[in-house]
Amino acid sequence: MAKAKKIPGLDPNHPLDVSLLKILRTRFDEMTAHEQGTIDGSDIEALHDMRVASRRVQAVFKMFRGIFPKKKFKAEYNELRLLIRSLGEVRDYDVFIDKTEKLKTELTDKDTRAIDLLIIRKKAEREQKRKLLIQHINTLNKAGYKEHFNNFITENLS
Repeated sequence: MAKAKKIPGLDPNHPLDVSLLKILRTRFDEMTAHEQGTIDGSDIEALHDMRVASRRVQAVFKMFRGIFPKKKFKAEYNELRLLIRSLGEVRDYDVFIDKTEKLKTELTDKDTRAIDLLIIRKKAEREQKRKLLIQHINTLNKAGYKEHFNNFITENLS
């Protein structure tokens, strides 16, 4: 699991809104830093790290929801939840496939065709979910999600 970045300039003596802005920006940047690796799919850890970072954003966001306008917060929070759900669906397949492949190596019976077929099926299902995730991320990017999120927190915390 990716270790959370240290938040630059965080000072407990600063007002809450200043600190929260720094925290959310750092966590959001942390999340989006793993976006390209998640899209290209060459390393399943990039997807895992993006998911972990997005859950950190969600936790902070949820904890301080009372600071934000209710209706706008709900829309922003729901968008984040949809992304987390998409990341989670792909990650669940990664974990399942990894555990199944490890189980296969531990079997004494060398006839593992059924397990091979299961792995092949799960990899195909994972690829379908990954395509949907990429489509979701691309849609967010086209809609200017990163700028929108940063504008939302800046407008409400500055």
